[in-house]
Amino acid sequence: MRNLFLLLLLASGCTSLALQSSWMDSPGGIDRESWRSALIALGERDASLAVQNDAHFIRVSFITTDPALQERILHQGIFIWLDPYGGESHRFGIRYPVAWGAMPVSVDGEPHPEGSLPGSFGPGWGKPGDDIEIYTDGYKEYERVGKKDAGGIDAGIAKFSDTLLCQITVPLRGGAESPYAFSASPGDLIGVGIETRANLTSVESIGSILPLQAWRQIRLAAR
Repeated sequence: MRNLFLLLLLASGCTSLALQSSWMDSPGGIDRESWRSALIALGERDASLAVQNDAHFIRVSFITTDPALQERILHQGIFIWLDPYGGESHRFGIRYPVAWGAMPVSVDGEPHPEGSLPGSFGPGWGKPGDDIEIYTDGYKEYERVGKKDAGGIDAGIAKFSDTLLCQITVPLRGGAESPYAFSASPGDLIGVGIETRANLTSVESIGSILPLQAWRQIRLAAR
């Protein structure tokens, strides 16, 4: 019987490795609570992921209690990537916050003029602000927009107790009112990636903190 069970498990294929998104009741604003029932431990850096969706939006929540990782995110943001084909390609991504704390490094680790590359700080640095960076072709193509011009994309960050919560909400389908979307539907298998960058400042060496890179396959919830 045990051997039969193992054969059936192997025959089920890769889909058994996919993690399940949970259904989202309301996509509006930062949600401090509902992600708690959808946590996916990343197994490193005291970090977890939660993915929720409804028929129109996906919400990705990243949660960490690691103080060093929190500091890195507050200083230079976090990249959340979505691959509609279930892989680990940087097809569509959001970076937020784009402005909070010290001067962040450019993505290739070399000095660049302020604001000239993704990873540089924007207007109002020292606070999170309303700006979001939207990436549509890896790190090569990006646009920095305010939330009111983001076509339904929302992002938020909150600190409570010893936990930092970062959330993005993205339309599943593009349209006249949603020019930025990554084209997926409930029931699809997608890839979700979390990345931070290494830091180069006058007070830290590049080896002082390793960047976080984690990908998970997620099956979007369907009703």
